[in-house]
Amino acid sequence: MMKPHLLTLALAVIIAWLMMQSFQSVTMKHSRGAENNAYERVIKSGTLRCAYSLWEPAVMRDPNTGEMSGLIYDFMQEVGKALNIKVEYNLEVPWDSVPTALKTNKADAHCAGIWATAARGRVMAFSNPLFFSPVVAFARADDGRFNFNLDNINKPDITIAISDDDITTEIYSHDFPNAKKYELPLFSPPEELFLAIASRKADVTINNPSRLQTFNKNNPDQVKVIPNYTPLRIFPNVVAVDIREVELQNMLNTAIEQLLNSRAMEKIAAKYKAKGFDMSFMVPANRGYSWEGH
Repeated sequence: MMKPHLLTLALAVIIAWLMMQSFQSVTMKHSRGAENNAYERVIKSGTLRCAYSLWEPAVMRDPNTGEMSGLIYDFMQEVGKALNIKVEYNLEVPWDSVPTALKTNKADAHCAGIWATAARGRVMAFSNPLFFSPVVAFARADDGRFNFNLDNINKPDITIAISDDDITTEIYSHDFPNAKKYELPLFSPPEELFLAIASRKADVTINNPSRLQTFNKNNPDQVKVIPNYTPLRIFPNVVAVDIREVELQNMLNTAIEQLLNSRAMEKIAAKYKAKGFDMSFMVPANRGYSWEGH
């Protein structure tokens, strides 16, 4: 039979060993968590790695020099200055690949003004709006059937060009289920939707007004925004992070709000408007207020 003092010593050794194993487990778990935590990476490295998707004039890349520019690109550089970090655009991704890029740590955030929708909110967290974008309907320039009467689109003899399984499909199903659809592959360039109208394969399509700018450069006076009293939808353009990145989301929101309240976005928008870009797609996120100094 083990003597009492030896039994006590053995128990003490066992307890100490168990405590050490528990401490090591927690430490390793914390270490692994920090490696996979975008906020910790950004603070430690001093760099926010941005995935992006190109769309004019929000995020653009010079095909000759690779230089980045654009309304949102410039704004995010100001966010970086406010937070004392670098903001690098180093991963171009299709819109449907944004959640995967964030979840697999290929990027810390998506910084191109993705639309915050309920479906995307299941897998991503969003910043406060940078601005809002209207979604409108388009038709051939000489087609007046839908002017100020979008209900005329919802008829069996009308064809809508849509991109499979994106926002256009959602709006088509909800607003115009009686119309026929001319379906293009997932995330087809907006120019292909407009081309379907110009070539009479479809009568109508749905998108953001800014997307018509690129098409009009090579195809002037063929497609128009259908005049209407209100847009079909208004979506917030946001910075996206992984659904679990609450700390990074909070940090970005603080800087975004500070800059919006200093009217930084309006100043950047004015710069691109002066360069000839149509900024009518942009609905400012600034809250209106009046101030009378005394």
